[in-house]
Amino acid sequence: MSKIVDTHAHVFTHQCRVAKKPRHRPSYEAPLERYLGLLDRFGIAQGVLVQPSFLGTHNEYLMECLRQQPGRLRGVAVLDPSVTDATLEAMTSLGVGGTRLNWIGRGVDELRSPEWSALFSRLESRGWHVEIQAEGDTLLEILDLLDTRDLALVIDHFGRPQANAWRDPVIDRLCAEGDDKRYWVKCSAPYRSRSDGLVDVSKRLLEELGSHRLMWGSDWPWTEHEHLYSFEQALHDAERWIPAADLATVMGETPRRFYGFDG
Repeated sequence: MSKIVDTHAHVFTHQCRVAKKPRHRPSYEAPLERYLGLLDRFGIAQGVLVQPSFLGTHNEYLMECLRQQPGRLRGVAVLDPSVTDATLEAMTSLGVGGTRLNWIGRGVDELRSPEWSALFSRLESRGWHVEIQAEGDTLLEILDLLDTRDLALVIDHFGRPQANAWRDPVIDRLCAEGDDKRYWVKCSAPYRSRSDGLVDVSKRLLEELGSHRLMWGSDWPWTEHEHLYSFEQALHDAERWIPAADLATVMGETPRRFYGFDG
């Protein structure tokens, strides 16, 4: 497949501004040049850069990378509700099409505030999506909160299931969606899940959502799990999770359509 899209990678350097009190901050750099070299090496056509949690809302490097590679990259930013419309317009023009809620270890009440509600309305008007990294009850509460919003919802890392496909309430929710729901699920980062049954999770998601709702991501550079994973393993896992007949759709057609890549 020459049109593979890696929908989940992070880039950062020592020059990037860092969020206040990050949960984790790598001691190394993961610059754009190194990531592009990996895409070339493994025959991956395009990539989606997701703002890492430890950089917070400092999206400057993300935007610079998109500026350098407009045809090859798209972006997902992390926003503060006070972000200006001018900034949102600038991001949109560079290929940012969504914001990430990294809600590990955080309560959902904050997202119910008038400020966040107003931001979600502004994102709706721009056709942005919301990408969610959360797990368990927190993820379910966020899905409830955004249920009536006209926003596509991208679920990180299989929804970080904590049990197998037939006992995990998050997988139950994702698989119970009706035609009015807007869930896309990233098949990525098995080390961020507490379930050892991701083959079954993938099978159930594929059966219930279809290959047009699943996407693959490398999660490069595998922060906090660098010693456990590699690009080779990420590509091998995709072949374990997704039947051969569906690989071209999950790894190419679906993300190209979702992120607006040409061709």
